[in-house]
Amino acid sequence: MNLITGQRILSKLSNLGPGLSRSPLSTFRFVYDSFDRLFGSGSRSDVATEDRLVDVGGRELGIRIYRPIKTVPKLTMVYFHGGGYVIGGFKSHHGFCSLLAGQAHINLIAVDYRLAPESPFPGPLQDGLDVWNWVTDHAAELGIEQTKIGMGGDSAGGNLTAVLSMQTFADLLEGDLSVAPAFQFLLYPWVDMSGESDSIQRFGKGLILTQETMTFFRDAYLPKALEPQAIKTSPMLCEDMSSTPDTLIVTAEYDVLRDEGLAFVAKLQQAQVSVSHIHLPDCTHGFISTGRFSPATRKRLNEVAGILTQYAESI
Repeated sequence: MNLITGQRILSKLSNLGPGLSRSPLSTFRFVYDSFDRLFGSGSRSDVATEDRLVDVGGRELGIRIYRPIKTVPKLTMVYFHGGGYVIGGFKSHHGFCSLLAGQAHINLIAVDYRLAPESPFPGPLQDGLDVWNWVTDHAAELGIEQTKIGMGGDSAGGNLTAVLSMQTFADLLEGDLSVAPAFQFLLYPWVDMSGESDSIQRFGKGLILTQETMTFFRDAYLPKALEPQAIKTSPMLCEDMSSTPDTLIVTAEYDVLRDEGLAFVAKLQQAQVSVSHIHLPDCTHGFISTGRFSPATRKRLNEVAGILTQYAESI
């Protein structure tokens, strides 16, 4: 296995004992949030942050706005964190969001959407749609009206991003996109809810994300009665890709979601969607929170930020 040493060590730590997915959910969430604090990239001095509560559909959701201090961004990205729709939030992704904003010179608006099992499918998708519409409707107030506004996310956040930006949600959600995103940024996205790819079996044990954890996430997020509808919204199954915006996608070699990510890239390219893709041959799922003590991982994180930089320069 050609996995970066620091990521290999953290994979072993993640698999000590019976496994986090068998722990109380509060413990799982605490440990996942702690990864970024202990091993992540940390806050950048060249990025300002601002927390807000926004009123969408009669409920309040948190957003955290990251702005590079010394540059004028061309892009703004509404960002949905990963965590299987069950764990994660501002704490788990702060370092990575700060890094993207500072390294890629973009505005980034992280969304604290509701989580399963408290709010299963399609609750997080509805939150994503509503916050996206709030951001685009308030672009002038936020000072981002002169930028290209897109959306992005990692893992489950990549699923949320693709379902919204490719508009596969049909009649499941209330409302439509008020503005179509200019681009979508997908980092090892969960794009096939059927869970049948070979990489789930091949890389299902011993890494940061395991097959057992994926099953736990899926069962918490997808009520049995709605499972057929959820699978139908899988971006991988989308037949009409005419609404797909410019797509920036990153896949990792040692990842249960590797095969569906690579197949998704091929399908987008076949549909003549504008795609920028990088595949990281020595990384695993979740590596974005493991850069503090690993120069090799930090190099890969810079490459991930670089795909956004290159896209901004092409505008």
